[in-house]
Amino acid sequence: MNHPLRTSVLVASAVAAFGLVVASCGGTDADDERPATVTAGDRQQDRDIQDDVQDEGQGGGEQAGRSFAGPLDVIVANSPDTLSTEGEQRVMTALLGDGPNAFLGGPDQPVTVRFASVEGETVGEVDGAWLTTNAAALGVYVTYYAFDAPGLWEVIVTSEGDELGQALINVVETTNQPNIGDPAPASDSPTGITDEEIAAISTDPDPVAGFYDLSIADAVANGRPTVIAFATPAFCQTALCGPTLESVKAATDGRDDLDVVHVEPYELEKATRGDFTPVPTMEEWGLATEPWVFVIDATGTVAATFEGIMSTEELQAAIDRL
Repeated sequence: MNHPLRTSVLVASAVAAFGLVVASCGGTDADDERPATVTAGDRQQDRDIQDDVQDEGQGGGEQAGRSFAGPLDVIVANSPDTLSTEGEQRVMTALLGDGPNAFLGGPDQPVTVRFASVEGETVGEVDGAWLTTNAAALGVYVTYYAFDAPGLWEVIVTSEGDELGQALINVVETTNQPNIGDPAPASDSPTGITDEEIAAISTDPDPVAGFYDLSIADAVANGRPTVIAFATPAFCQTALCGPTLESVKAATDGRDDLDVVHVEPYELEKATRGDFTPVPTMEEWGLATEPWVFVIDATGTVAATFEGIMSTEELQAAIDRL
């Protein structure tokens, strides 16, 4: 196949474009500026959620991205070497036209994503579901797919039978970050109870106190499901941390059957001086970007992972599957 490999440079460009379009990486109002509601994959549960959302008029119907016209690049926005053969993987596909911020697509513009192993015979198709941030014309198509072999895979995006473009991705056997089925690292992340203690370990302007009373080590060992969010509303490098953390709050609000741990990815004192030094917990989890959200089951095993842009309903569905 003579399709050029989409390198990490293109992936970085897509992530940078997210940062340029989203006005701020601070938290959004949970009532009217949460990431638009979608889920992904061909599982019936995910389809039901998406149908409910569309029935309620959410998902940015009046603010759909531009039509599929002109030069088109297909970019898989996952970080390099984060897609593996370890369970069903969440793949974010961006469609770009002319210009770095020309994201194409929308909830009323369906696409199908075909995954084809370059070195094997496996071919699978999954419907893409549109997912936006709090920016009007910025979004990706999210799919879930279980890769059965490592190596190069071709990602081909079609709409109503027409091929829009393709990219190549590298699927690995094992990722640096914990993946589905892996034990969650028992990191001794910082905790706080008082307002002053929480302010010293969180840049969230409206923190949920319960997100800081347990360390990751405590949470993954207490026999309860856990949601772990690596995000920094004040120092986010991708402009997605604030909206992602707000989605975590919305998805876990009122849930007394699980624990939530929020971890700031950078050493805060250094970050105020422009030195974004990762905290030890980031290194222990093998994370080179942020935000990341992990769903951990009651046995301390990773059940779902979310990199970057994520909807409230996606996280709720992952929690409910526990």
